[in-house]
Amino acid sequence: METSPTHPLDNLVVGYPKLAGQMGLLPETAIFRRFGALNAQNLLYLQAELTYLEKQLRECERADNKSPKGLKSRYALDWLWLSRSAADGDEEQWELVKKIRATLKEYNTALTQQSTILGFSEPSKWDLNDIQHYLATKEMGPLALIGDDAMTWGSTRYPNSHCPDLVTIRPRNVEDTFSKWITEKIVPVFFRFGFGRLNRVPTVHGDIGYNDDSLLRITFWITTVVASLLPVASISILYCVHSILARLAIIAAFNVVVSVCLTGFTAAKRMDVFAVAAA
Repeated sequence: METSPTHPLDNLVVGYPKLAGQMGLLPETAIFRRFGALNAQNLLYLQAELTYLEKQLRECERADNKSPKGLKSRYALDWLWLSRSAADGDEEQWELVKKIRATLKEYNTALTQQSTILGFSEPSKWDLNDIQHYLATKEMGPLALIGDDAMTWGSTRYPNSHCPDLVTIRPRNVEDTFSKWITEKIVPVFFRFGFGRLNRVPTVHGDIGYNDDSLLRITFWITTVVASLLPVASISILYCVHSILARLAIIAAFNVVVSVCLTGFTAAKRMDVFAVAAA
């Protein structure tokens, strides 16, 4: 007798543990906020603090350089004298340098992290919708999350109510517009009409689904067939048409078709499209 497969997340507690487990199984659904405003505000505060410390340091440097004793004027010439300024009974400039060093390190780290975070991709609508539906499943319970972050990803009832600054750590690999259209528009239709039941439940994820590689392989073959038929179709039509004006119109039409196919079926850039169209 065949037993039904158990879901790999059954032993996890409902809430953050189970949601984290789901994100671990499907890395594309590891969607989080980048907190762009808070990160920018933190950088502004650090920048303001450094600006103030810089002003204090310059004033202290000028004052020490004009010191009547003459010893403090060496601080700007020899780091060793500056580091031993406590022996002179006045280490204000050295303390400012050490404080600036620590604050500058924190600022540079935050600036680098902000640059990295801003480079993260936005989540696909498919993966965001996946999280919304998972939070609404009976496995997550009627109150999956009850904190202030409960509506971070929106909900199935209000899918567009999610936070506007979401990013994904591992964006879905979509080669072209056509593949994206297939995965986000056509595949849900198959599931809606029950075709997903034809697939076996995988032992790793515990959910019925389609592999991205399989879908991309199908779209690749479709693209290959279209690319092979376009030149044959253009030559055949031009062979049957004898009017020069008609031939020019057909060439122009096929040129547009090729450019559209190049844009939709491949990841070609604008420069590539212009180059192929001109050729």
